[in-house]
Amino acid sequence: MTAPGSLAARLGSTWFGSGLSIHARERLAALAELREVEPGAVLLREGADTERFGVLLRGLLALRVGVAGRGTATLMTVEPGDIFGWSAAVPPYRATSTVVALEASQVLLLESGALRDLLRDDEQLMLALYPRLLESVSRRLTATRTQLLDLYARDREYEPW
Repeated sequence: MTAPGSLAARLGSTWFGSGLSIHARERLAALAELREVEPGAVLLREGADTERFGVLLRGLLALRVGVAGRGTATLMTVEPGDIFGWSAAVPPYRATSTVVALEASQVLLLESGALRDLLRDDEQLMLALYPRLLESVSRRLTATRTQLLDLYARDREYEPW
């Protein structure tokens, strides 16, 4: 098991964690588990309860969604320093994509119930975490929009409006 202080330092070295206070990093690290995942490992399933919030420390993860009439599509990849499972902190706590390891990866995981309890009990942490979470979600929405426009643009030669 990795010491929480070491996990707080690892979290602080990421894009996501570097914007958090030392207090926030230490509180999150106290709940965190460091895990190695193999290529092909499924960390979250689209539509299922989000059981864990994670920060990717090393490796590459794919965010995949079911697309009507097209099967499964990879909308984007998560690179080291970014998060996955943000829906663990946002009702209704359902995964918005399937998260699959594309290569051997190292992740920092927090169990969703414990994270929500911590956020409810520590207003300072909540005030630090949610802006970072929203920034990540905003970046993800922008990237997803671009991917979807590209996906559907292949079907049309022109814009009908």
